[in-house]
Amino acid sequence: MVSSRTTLKNLKNLDNYIRYITQNFPSKESTYFEKLIAEAFSKILYLPFYTIDNDDPNVTHRLTWQGSINPISKAPKGKPDAIAYCYNYYLIIEATLRTGSSQCAKEYAQSIRHCEDFCNHSKIPPKDVYVLLICTELHKDTYRTLKNNLGTEESKYIPIKVSELEKILQASILAFTLRHLDLRGLFHQIYKCIIKSSSLMAFSKSVNNSITGWQKDMLEIEKNAFIGVKSYEAMQKIGRNQISTSEILHKLQKHPIVKQYFKIIDDKIGIKIIEESLLQQSFARLIPGFNEELFSPIPCEDFKSGSMRLIDAVMKIK
Repeated sequence: MVSSRTTLKNLKNLDNYIRYITQNFPSKESTYFEKLIAEAFSKILYLPFYTIDNDDPNVTHRLTWQGSINPISKAPKGKPDAIAYCYNYYLIIEATLRTGSSQCAKEYAQSIRHCEDFCNHSKIPPKDVYVLLICTELHKDTYRTLKNNLGTEESKYIPIKVSELEKILQASILAFTLRHLDLRGLFHQIYKCIIKSSSLMAFSKSVNNSITGWQKDMLEIEKNAFIGVKSYEAMQKIGRNQISTSEILHKLQKHPIVKQYFKIIDDKIGIKIIEESLLQQSFARLIPGFNEELFSPIPCEDFKSGSMRLIDAVMKIK
């Protein structure tokens, strides 16, 4: 399967992606769009990606695109496009390129049946199921129907535009320990936007602000781990056993992903966060006795061994 950044690139350049599919795989645009969205959620949630060809119910936490690879075909009628088996909740994912009035009748209406069938067949409480309607643009009829049906369904129906999905995937790529509960919290925020909004325009603005704020909050929480990893990466590239903080800072200030990260959280990288992250994340050992702080990188195998001991200790707690 393609990398997370390739998936993100395809979402950002969706028009070019669809144009390529049209030229090379005529009449398969909706099929490849379904697959792209399913892959995006697999990356966001860090879940293994399955298709209807190789789905394995024995894998408790997974994402299953209900389409087929050989030959490639979209999810069959009567089935949702994809299902994500998350930790303590489930996502039914419906992806559509429809932007007109048929979006509501053809996509939202069918998603209700898909959700009911899934809950009945799997014996899963509807309150633990979120139905995500992924589209390029949300039609006013779909918004009005969602608004009018508030409170009539136990499951939550949440529309997300591709441009908004980009931000969610970007946060997941940059944040090393994004949890499924963090995503569930975001879905609740978007659902509240439906409740509070007075129009489609107001809803779109509110969702965009919610996702932007959520993205910034998640990356702020993850900043220490992110800088620790990137600082360790810089130390490995420098290649010495004793490296100054200023050398690491110089490397990180030119790193495009680090610059992107700090642009999102509206902050600047400095000496203090580098030193704190290296020590708190156990990536390096401080070498005392010098005018400028020097660090020695911890061998990768030693770091791995310590991490595994920590995981083992947590796993033994009941």
